[in-house]
Amino acid sequence: MAVSNKLFLFFATMLVVVAGCSSGGYPQPEIDKLAQCITEKGGVFYGTFWCPKCAQVKKNFGGALKYLTYVECDARGENEQSELCIKKGIDKYATFVFNDDPNKDNWLVGVPTFEELATKAGCPVPQKQQ
Repeated sequence: MAVSNKLFLFFATMLVVVAGCSSGGYPQPEIDKLAQCITEKGGVFYGTFWCPKCAQVKKNFGGALKYLTYVECDARGENEQSELCIKKGIDKYATFVFNDDPNKDNWLVGVPTFEELATKAGCPVPQKQQ
């Protein structure tokens, strides 16, 4: 096998591995259902455009991000709602708040797992691919 073919095969394999890891082995329809359920149950994702943890949460949800209610907390961000974030007491990012609960002990902060999100929101836990 020529060197260029080996390189192509290597990079193609790495692309498949990386693509599979980004969703943690969950099929996209499962992630879509979770995102929709979180929103239906009153869950809101607060973050900023520059936050690394927010970027990871967005990457984890992939195309399902469109189903989440997202609030941009930086006044410089697109569709920003910084005043709402201040009013709610959001001071760490990424933060998931469920049913407008003011008790910060019930919030999920950082990069929660899909299992943590499902449990906190009262949604079915997504099933991994077999």
